[in-house]
Amino acid sequence: MDHRTDSFSKRAGDFFAGRGFYIVLILCVAVIGASAWAMLNNGTEDEVGLPVAGELGEMAQQPPSLPTMGNQTPTPAPTEPPADDETFFGRDDEPEETEAPEEPPAEAPEESPTDQPTMEEPLQFVWPVAGQVEVPHSLERLIFDRTMGDWRTHAGIDIAADLGEPVLAIAAGTVERIFHDDLLGTTVVISHGGGLQSLYANLAEVPVVEEGQWVAMGSTIGSVGATALAKSGIIHHLHLEIFEDGARVDPLLFLPER
Repeated sequence: MDHRTDSFSKRAGDFFAGRGFYIVLILCVAVIGASAWAMLNNGTEDEVGLPVAGELGEMAQQPPSLPTMGNQTPTPAPTEPPADDETFFGRDDEPEETEAPEEPPAEAPEESPTDQPTMEEPLQFVWPVAGQVEVPHSLERLIFDRTMGDWRTHAGIDIAADLGEPVLAIAAGTVERIFHDDLLGTTVVISHGGGLQSLYANLAEVPVVEEGQWVAMGSTIGSVGATALAKSGIIHHLHLEIFEDGARVDPLLFLPER
């Protein structure tokens, strides 16, 4: 018994004295390396916070989250809006507004002559000559005609005047007609608009106006003459008539009072 113990001890001593030294050294290095690896592995798991086995199942059921930058919160991906969402598409699909071309300024209407009244302005009247009325207007009552020697109506008024005295237009208007009548003599008709006309008879042979000419109130159209056959029995005068819508009216209704 003692002999075998001594023999084992001897062999063990010989083993460690030979190759056994290197084997023990390798084992020590392996133990130290394993310890170091375990320490490093445990430190890395603590630093990065790797989940334990129980947490792996829960993480597998959760969707992965996006990484964050600093304190920013990850923004979810936008969903596709409806086709008519103006907040997504903006106003780019609308046509660009184009400036309308400038319209040329309207041409101002030509001004009428200063002596030509507009239709809105009321007509003003003056006496054609300065004399007194010798024969009044009378369509309803017969008066005696000294030239013809009978009683008859009188369509206008006869105003006494000197031979050659200028005859004036009683109101502004356009010369409508110039003609010679056997009874009335040289005659001028002026249209004043609105259906109003004035007739001047027993004028001198040649008036100073022409047909179609515009005349102002008080402008000269001719002179007192002796061309009327029907007026040869009275003093020199101007025969004046006024028509309103084709009907003869009393000129004294239009001429200003004296």
